[in-house]
Amino acid sequence: MKKLIAILALGALVATGAFAELSLGISGVQYYQEDENGNLPSLQQAWKDFQDGTGVYYGGFGEILGKHWGLGLAFNYDPEAGSSYVYNNVYAKFMSYDVNLYLSYHLFGGAAFLDPFVEAGFGMTAFDYLNKDELNSDSILAPYVDDDDPLFASAYTTVGIGLGLNLKPIGVFFKANWVKESKNLVKGTYDSDYPDINLAGKEYYIEPWFVMPFRWTFGAKLLLF
Repeated sequence: MKKLIAILALGALVATGAFAELSLGISGVQYYQEDENGNLPSLQQAWKDFQDGTGVYYGGFGEILGKHWGLGLAFNYDPEAGSSYVYNNVYAKFMSYDVNLYLSYHLFGGAAFLDPFVEAGFGMTAFDYLNKDELNSDSILAPYVDDDDPLFASAYTTVGIGLGLNLKPIGVFFKANWVKESKNLVKGTYDSDYPDINLAGKEYYIEPWFVMPFRWTFGAKLLLF
């Protein structure tokens, strides 16, 4: 996971020097599989699910824009409803999350009134503790709560298409993405204070987390020019 974060940070740093415009926004993402007939949900069905709050991962994103090209970084998550008793009235709370880096091409420009676009990128979906700070300080799980790596994680690649409507400085958009799970497992590193001194500091493969093959995203953004 550390290598993935380093790549994301490096990409953002390079893009900052190559592009001059920025958009920041909020988004809701919904994940789907094909139904028994091999069909994916329509935009109308996805919008209904979004309004109902069905399976929505909430989050935000930033996109650095050129005349047509853009580089974006997005993070969305969903807190899990269940929790388990740990120690001294402290509960382990969990979340699922998705982080992805993408390159976009805006046909008429990222700030155009009508903004059709395509994108491609890669990312990671994962499952982890939501309250790590609490567990690290107050629970018997502290030695096993990794500060950097999630409990489960899978990498993926994605391509997508979308349409935006911009009324400066505000914009709204929706997009559809097809997602393919990577065959390579995500690597983690045991914390230096891991109880097993023979494993502390060594790399390991993180157990995979389920990758859904399709998603709809609805969002709003602020155009900073």
